Amino acid sequence: MTRRTFAPDAGGLIAGAIMLAIGIGVTVTSVGYGIGSLRRMDTGYFPMLLGSCAILLGLAITVRHGLFPAPAEDAEPETIDWTERWHRLRPMLLVPLGIAAFAALLESAGLLIATFALVMISGLAAEKPNLKRLFVIALLTPVGAWAIFVLGFGLPFKLY
Repeated sequence: MTRRTFAPDAGGLIAGAIMLAIGIGVTVTSVGYGIGSLRRMDTGYFPMLLGSCAILLGLAITVRHGLFPAPAEDAEPETIDWTERWHRLRPMLLVPLGIAAFAALLESAGLLIATFALVMISGLAAEKPNLKRLFVIALLTPVGAWAIFVLGFGLPFKLY
C-alpha cells in the first residue's frame, strides 16, 4: 500500500485562483447593476449567476486539481526541455493574449479586425496549428460574429 503525501499542484492552484478572481470580480460588479428577483430580473441578475458559477468552478478546480492532484503514474522525476516547456505554456499565454487583443482592438479597429485577431492568436495555441485552416476560420468567424451580433441582435458594433 502506497502512502500519498500532500503535494499541491501549482498549476491547479493558479488556475483555480484565476477562476475565483474572475468569478468574484463579475459577482461584485454585477451587484452594482441591480439584481432584481427571479420573476423580474434586473440587468445584474445573469452576470451574478455566471459569477457565482465561476466561483464554484474556481473552488472545484482549486480543490480537485490544486490541493489533491491525481497521483503521478511514474515516480521518476520529469525533465522538461525548453521546447516542451514552450508547448505547455503556449496555450496559457496565447489564449489570454488573444482575448486581450480582442478587448484592445474592439473599439479602435472594430468587430471584424478584433475577431480576426482573437481567432488567429488563440488558434496558434493549438499543438500543431494548420495555418491555412486557421486563416480561413479567422476570415469566416468575423462574418459570423457580424451576422449574429449586428444583424441578428442589432448591437451597434463598429465593424472596422
